[in-house]
Amino acid sequence: MNIWLLRTSETIPAVSPNERLMRMGMLAEELSGRGHNVTWFSGTLNHFTKKQLFKQDTIVKVKDNYYINLSYAQGYKKNISVSRILYQMKIARKFQKQAKKMEKPDIIYVAFPTIEYAEVAVKYGKKHNIPVIVDIRDLWPDIFKHNLKGFTKIAAMPYIKLMNHKTKKIMKNAFAINAVSEAMLEWGLKKGKREKSKFDRFFYIGYKTHDANAIKTNNCKMDKNKFNISFFATINNQFDYDKIAQIAKELEKRDKTIVINICGDGPQKEILIKKINNISNIKLRGWSGKDELNEILQNSKMGLAPYKNTFDFQMSVSNKFAEYLSYGLPIILTSEGYMKSLIEKNECGISSKSIDEICNYIIELKNKKEKYDEISKNAIKLYKKDFMAEKIYKNLADYLEEIKGGLI
Repeated sequence: MNIWLLRTSETIPAVSPNERLMRMGMLAEELSGRGHNVTWFSGTLNHFTKKQLFKQDTIVKVKDNYYINLSYAQGYKKNISVSRILYQMKIARKFQKQAKKMEKPDIIYVAFPTIEYAEVAVKYGKKHNIPVIVDIRDLWPDIFKHNLKGFTKIAAMPYIKLMNHKTKKIMKNAFAINAVSEAMLEWGLKKGKREKSKFDRFFYIGYKTHDANAIKTNNCKMDKNKFNISFFATINNQFDYDKIAQIAKELEKRDKTIVINICGDGPQKEILIKKINNISNIKLRGWSGKDELNEILQNSKMGLAPYKNTFDFQMSVSNKFAEYLSYGLPIILTSEGYMKSLIEKNECGISSKSIDEICNYIIELKNKKEKYDEISKNAIKLYKKDFMAEKIYKNLADYLEEIKGGLI
C-alpha cells in the first residue's frame, strides 16, 4: 500500500531524535514496519520551539519505504496568529503542487487541523477517487470563537465563518472520519451532517511503553526524596496557571515535602513565571528531551493536567493523559468532560475545580501508601487497556489495510 500522511505540528523522526514520537510519527513507524510505502508531508518549522529545521524544502529519508516531505514557509511565533494562518496556507499550496508530480497514493490520512491541509487533501481525493480519512485532533475553528475576545473576536469572525464553511465540507466529503475521542468523532459527524459509517471511528492518542532501564541523563535535578508532581507542556494559553499557583501555595502551607515540577517552554512562559514567583515548592525545569522526561516521570508520584475548562478539552483526550497513565501516575485534572469521566470511571486520579479538594487528595495519597498503590495500579490498567501505543497504532494500521482491502 502507498499511503500519504499529512500533519504539521509534530516532532519529526530522524531530525529531532531526542524528541518523543507523537501520533502521526508512531502510525508512520507501524505502517512502514509492515512494508507499506509511507510519505509524510509536513513543514520545516518545529511547532514547539518555533525554530526552522531547514531553510528550504527538504525530503528526509527515514527508511527505504518511508520519507518525510518537509515544505519550507516563513514561521510564526504565536499559535493563534495571522502568521500561522499564512504558514498553513503556503504549506498546503506546496502540497498541492507536489501531489501533481507524484505517483498517486492508495489512501490519504490527514490530521485536522490544519483546515488547509485537510481541505486540499479531500479535494485531491475526490478528484482522483482516493479515500481520504480525516483525523480530528482539535476543534477548529470553533475554538477560536471561544478563545478570542473583544475586538479581536469581532475582526476574526469573517475568517471563522469561512473556516467553519470549509470544515463542514471537509467532514461531509471525507471518505471517513477518525478522532482522538468518541465525543470529537460525534462533533465531526455533526459538522458534516452525515450518518456514522463503519469506517467512522475513534482511536485514542497512544503512548509507547516507557523504558524503565533507559540511560540516565544526569540532567534530572529533581530531589527524589520529595513527593514530586510533574507537569510538562508547551507553555501556552491552554492551561490554567492561576490554578497551578493556587494549588502550590496551599500545598506549601500544608506539606513542604510536596513539589510541583514544570517542564516546558513556550509563548506564555513569562506569564507563568510571574504567577509562580516566590512559590518555593514549584520548580521550573525548562524544556526536556525524551530521555530526561522519562527520568523525571519515573521519579514522579502524580501527573498534573491543569487544562482550562473549555469545551474542546471537555471533548478531548490529551497526549499527557496517556503518558501519565503509562507511568502509573494518578492524574490531577482541572477540567470537566471526557477525561474526567475516564478518571472517575477507572479511579485513576481526581478531576475537580476545588483547590481544597485537589490538595486533600494529593496529601491523602502521599500519606496512604496502600491507597496510592491502588490508584497507580488503576492508571496502569487503563493504560494497558486503552492507551498503549503498540495496540492503538496496530489497530489503526489494521483499519487502513481494511479500507484498502475493501476497495480492491
